[in-house]
Amino acid sequence: MKTSDVIIAGGGVIGLMTGWTLARAGVSVTVIDAGGPAATDAAAGMLSPSFEQALHGGGGALSALSEESLRRWREIAPMLSEASGVDLDFDTGGILAVAFDDFEAAAFGADAKGGEPLDRAQVLEVEPSLSSCVRGGWFAKNDGQIDPRRVRAALARTLVNEGGALIRGKRVASVQSENGKVTGVVLGNGERHTARHVVIATGARVDGVADLPEGAVFPVKGEALAIERISGSPKRVIRTSKAYLCPKADGRIVIGATEVPDDWSLNTDERRVGNLRAGAMAVIPALEDAPEISRWAGLRPATCDGAPIIGPAPEGPDGLHYALGHYRNGVLLAPATADALAASIQKGRLSPTITAFSAARFTRLGVS
Repeated sequence: MKTSDVIIAGGGVIGLMTGWTLARAGVSVTVIDAGGPAATDAAAGMLSPSFEQALHGGGGALSALSEESLRRWREIAPMLSEASGVDLDFDTGGILAVAFDDFEAAAFGADAKGGEPLDRAQVLEVEPSLSSCVRGGWFAKNDGQIDPRRVRAALARTLVNEGGALIRGKRVASVQSENGKVTGVVLGNGERHTARHVVIATGARVDGVADLPEGAVFPVKGEALAIERISGSPKRVIRTSKAYLCPKADGRIVIGATEVPDDWSLNTDERRVGNLRAGAMAVIPALEDAPEISRWAGLRPATCDGAPIIGPAPEGPDGLHYALGHYRNGVLLAPATADALAASIQKGRLSPTITAFSAARFTRLGVS
């Protein structure tokens, strides 16, 4: 039986970032990674608070959390890269959203909090590879991107280097408590691990480990593909209504992403992926002959109001914490989520930035 101060169920970017944050502070922490594809591995890695709020909900509290987390990424990324020896492909060159008709212009105009509006000529000056049919756009110069798979690898390495433990290929089956206080977890193979705090960061799979109303967290499958970066490729992230394009330092352009609610499968659909590619080609015609490298699917952990669940479990037991439902923005929100959970666990202090994300709101909403 292994004993830790904190056990984290979930080895995606949220769980690993929280574990690394705690380990750096001298807390004894064990991250338990069930294995298999994580939402982190399927993500494109956009760090884009400027273009998320209006389209995907969550309100002003989520906007503030996103901005704070982007600021923290600027501090953390160089430190994590140096500590791990992993190049995170952290790019702060800005994100460009473009519109090709009045409907798209209205949608992005409502969504472009912090983005600078550009006319057609200005858009083409920023990104000459775009189709000449572009009508206008918005440039968020402070937004950026990172490579989620590299981040996950770097976090796993630095967690262990800082004295934390990482258990792979095992699943937390239940949280144990006594007299209203967490005592540890039981794994799927019957192993018992003791701890005073348990963080549930299992993505869309919460059955048996999170005492939440049915439907509070649900999967939204996303499919994406990667093509080769060739001559005429975009220099920065491009967002459109039909697809986004994220050029990576390793020679890929990640194109995404579909949204298929309540689908637990990880297969890709030829038609949907084909539509993504067609959307990208319409934006950057030069990419038409770019070879496809790979395609994949992942499960985004969504909530009914578009905001994550962060903080102590309102129904107890004492010492149980949630880090769930980050939907499209798990990579972006990882630093701020980890900071808030670390403060709650170490100091018993709930950060004002996460009070709006308590699971108690689902009882008030009557989720079922």
